[in-house]
Amino acid sequence: MSAELPSGKSIFVVWAPDSDAPGTQELRMKVGPEHGARIGADPTNRVAGPLISPESPTAGGTKIFGSLVLFEANSLEEVRAKVEQDLYWTSGVWDKSKLTILPFIQRSGSVKVA
Repeated sequence: MSAELPSGKSIFVVWAPDSDAPGTQELRMKVGPEHGARIGADPTNRVAGPLISPESPTAGGTKIFGSLVLFEANSLEEVRAKVEQDLYWTSGVWDKSKLTILPFIQRSGSVKVA
């Protein structure tokens, strides 16, 4: 159960690991700008970005292995519908069998929500 916000909605976390299929990183880079523009324009998106390997900051390169998104929505089903329309989902960047959507209760921090 998630905590209801003043808007009557809840926050949901999307953990979307990338596919292990060959060419996924190249596909991510190819469709990334359009994906970013679309998700950035979504008013229910509260936080979104790639997850990088722990050694990336010290290894001189960035290895992206998935995405994290926080949505403000009425239901898990609403978030699932958004995810399934996302370019990373439809193009095969995300591993559909491993993608997870969970309700989230923010206890502290400064992520702004409506």
